[in-house]
Amino acid sequence: MLSKDILKGVEIIFKSSNYHDDIEIDYLSENTNDIKPNTCLICIKGTKHDAHELLSTLKTNPVLIIASKQIITDIPYIIVADTLQYLPLICRNFFSDPSKKLSLIGVTGTDGKTTTALIIKQLLDEKCAYIGTNGYMIHKQHHKTSLTTPKPIMLNSYLDEAVKNNIDYVSLEVSSQGIEYHRLDYLQFKAAIFTNISHEHLDYHKTIENYFYAKLKLFKMLDKNSLAIVNLDCKPYAEEIIKNTKAKVITYGKDIHSDFQITNIKLSLQHTTFDLITSKEIYPNISLNLFGEYNVYNATAALAVLNALGYNLQEIIPKLQYLNEIEGRMHFVNCGQPFDVIVDFAHTPNALENLLSNIRKVFTNNIIIVFGAAGERDKTKRPLMGEVADKYANTIILTSEDPKSEATLDIINDIAKGINNIFKVIIIPNRKKAIIKAIDLAQKDDVVIITGKGNEEYEIFNGYIVQHNDITTVEDHLQNNYSSLLLTNFSEV
Repeated sequence: MLSKDILKGVEIIFKSSNYHDDIEIDYLSENTNDIKPNTCLICIKGTKHDAHELLSTLKTNPVLIIASKQIITDIPYIIVADTLQYLPLICRNFFSDPSKKLSLIGVTGTDGKTTTALIIKQLLDEKCAYIGTNGYMIHKQHHKTSLTTPKPIMLNSYLDEAVKNNIDYVSLEVSSQGIEYHRLDYLQFKAAIFTNISHEHLDYHKTIENYFYAKLKLFKMLDKNSLAIVNLDCKPYAEEIIKNTKAKVITYGKDIHSDFQITNIKLSLQHTTFDLITSKEIYPNISLNLFGEYNVYNATAALAVLNALGYNLQEIIPKLQYLNEIEGRMHFVNCGQPFDVIVDFAHTPNALENLLSNIRKVFTNNIIIVFGAAGERDKTKRPLMGEVADKYANTIILTSEDPKSEATLDIINDIAKGINNIFKVIIIPNRKKAIIKAIDLAQKDDVVIITGKGNEEYEIFNGYIVQHNDITTVEDHLQNNYSSLLLTNFSEV
């Protein structure tokens, strides 16, 4: 693609004397270490590095540089007011506006984004791709990603690949920071789902109001031909979205005024059942093979958007009982032990409250929980999580969870401030040892819950990445102690 084509709509402040409109561009990058033939490098000032200051370290030269301040180079370049804001427009141009050729479904909220987006992906099957916390999924391929909402170059390249693979829908997790960093600008959404707002990311947004208004921007992006699927139970934020979007609004929740009203939820470990009331029909005893009331909300949001997109509820509701497990969410590990072990991603006060309150409804024995809190993130949520654990758990093991530059014991101390019964608490900073301790403490019919990391593969300490996976740690310890019991059980069947 020619440089003049990728710059359509971009206000150029300055052009170097050797710039011309017919520079051939085959690749976009914002990374000075990722330069391929015919690359256009867009210089972004990040929180830790500024690409403008790294041009002298280039090992391979791009054919064009787009900057937002004066640079000294022999490479053709242009200057724009803000490269971060223009990057998504440049990406849209380069990839020929891929979102316009798809039905893009954005899912935003504090909790439930991943599960809701993946339920949509499963219900639509091969017609739908997924982009979010659990990676990028298209057809049978699964690629890991580092961000919930990828940066514009990667995001638009995924959308472009979806178009080339004849995908009709893309289910996309939309983070508040993804919105604030302009990653979604110039994308065309067919629908957006609002799951909820609770205490999270206040290290970045400072207030819950700022956090919400970041989410609200997604719904302001929608036009009158789009859909806004809103959790009506999350007041007053639901009303704000309804007032501020041009899209057709469809609501869901327990509220009797919801377009998709949830009633009669019944929990068991194997599945969850509920009734759904719409303006046209009542759908009784829906079977969902995911645990918890919160997953009923996630599933209902998926049903609401697909129904609005033209799918028959009678045909898609039965699929809810055959969903695959959402990776890293409510994962049961069974190696023959006489107690339950659950690994879950819950890492906010609201998610932890939902998880533990639902588990307490079906478990009468001891709950042993292992968790921590991420470093360099919202510190105010830490004592709130401690308070939730104190409310439901019999034993609380506090440990590390990506402390980054913070001291693990400082984070643990913040959590402990919310725990009244300090005699419940065991402090083991090493996460692997904490998990092993929890399993060793468990007695018959107890439940061990390990939260915060789900299926993640590492922890971060002061810039160092240490390999760790909660599920693997649990499996290894259980197999060493209980696998023979599992084999005995099988032989008796």
